[in-house]
Amino acid sequence: MKLTIIRGDGAVYKDGISYLHLDLTAVPSDVHALQFNDATNKGWVEFVLTDEGQKPPNEAITALPSWAITALTKWEEAKVTEEAARTAAAAAMANQPQMMTRS
Repeated sequence: MKLTIIRGDGAVYKDGISYLHLDLTAVPSDVHALQFNDATNKGWVEFVLTDEGQKPPNEAITALPSWAITALTKWEEAKVTEEAARTAAAAAMANQPQMMTRS
């Protein structure tokens, strides 16, 4: 799994599929983003500028922090919601009366 979390956008990208405007309040306010690849168990956390205008160095990680797991759960919830909406839309379309045309 490749994972990207961008706090300011409320964005979580998992294996190229993104959901935006998620509730990422669990992500610390000093975090800008997280990048992680579970195939290599490597990634990093990027930070926002400090009050002094300095950008802290990225922090290397080898496992997801708990807040990232919470963000991933929000992604999973958004995916389930989207799939349910698609299923409901497909069912509604299937139940529509068919138009008959004359030859």
